[in-house]
Amino acid sequence: MTLNYYCIDAGSQYCPCHLAKTDNCLICSLLQGKDTCDCNWQGICVYQEYFWAGGKIEERKLLLVPVVEKNFVTDKLVTIKIFIPSASLVRDYNQPGAFAFLRPENSLEYYDVPLCVMDVDESKKIIKFAVNIVGPKSKAIARSENKVLVRGPYWNGLFGLKHIKSSYNKHWLIIGRGIGQASIIPVVKNLLRGNNKITVLLDSGSIKVNLAEDELKKLGITPQEFDLNTTFHKMRLREIIEKDGIDFVYSGGSDVQHKFIQNVLNKLSFSIPLIISNNHQLCCGEGVCGSCETLIDGELIHFCKIQLRSEQVLGG
Repeated sequence: MTLNYYCIDAGSQYCPCHLAKTDNCLICSLLQGKDTCDCNWQGICVYQEYFWAGGKIEERKLLLVPVVEKNFVTDKLVTIKIFIPSASLVRDYNQPGAFAFLRPENSLEYYDVPLCVMDVDESKKIIKFAVNIVGPKSKAIARSENKVLVRGPYWNGLFGLKHIKSSYNKHWLIIGRGIGQASIIPVVKNLLRGNNKITVLLDSGSIKVNLAEDELKKLGITPQEFDLNTTFHKMRLREIIEKDGIDFVYSGGSDVQHKFIQNVLNKLSFSIPLIISNNHQLCCGEGVCGSCETLIDGELIHFCKIQLRSEQVLGG
């Protein structure tokens, strides 16, 4: 292997998966149909787990769940809260980078919309999503009144998860723009548990509202309003990174935003890891359909499952 990566599902209850069953496992050479063991060890032998399970695959659950609250923030932006009856399943959703596929009740699979988890209330078993209404699938979700179908949880909604989960007493700069702000609350909550200092910059972008502002204030964080399209704020961004002792940067937004921030970091005289939201097309979430496949350094990468460094994802 030329790339240093790992599968987000390895070692979870959803490993081995359908890829192992079809000789397409992302990390196990034996479950790729090869004759020798040559895996990128992740603390678990997927081959052994597969045969211990007798080839059985644990499917992610498709549930019909009630919509407990729907709020139109603007005419093109709606937040939806759903109730999940299983406490353990709600816990599985309560992680940075978690996402699910939602679709209206009584609709077909091709109405599935991948949505990042915006917030989780474990005590009430409620999960919150934000939907940017742009096409037929998102319009259908926005029209759902009583119940929706939800499939998950999936966890590869951001790249650089290990930095978030292992961070303690560090200073993080969190930048959220547009609908990308929906991904930052789980990140901030996880970092607060690690006693990290957090500076948040919010750019309303095309949705014209700072979606995460109220939730951040509830967590004791007052975000700064930013406009990454202005020269002043672009210069201010570099100043914050250089002078405020930033250790890590998380970017929730478009790939254009990610690349801009990466270029800023590349010009520094010291190295700061960049963690980014996953913006690739996701269809099945299981690595089977191929919609998320991308060739990087000669290897075919499934962006629904594989964790990479930001520079590998963005190319630079």
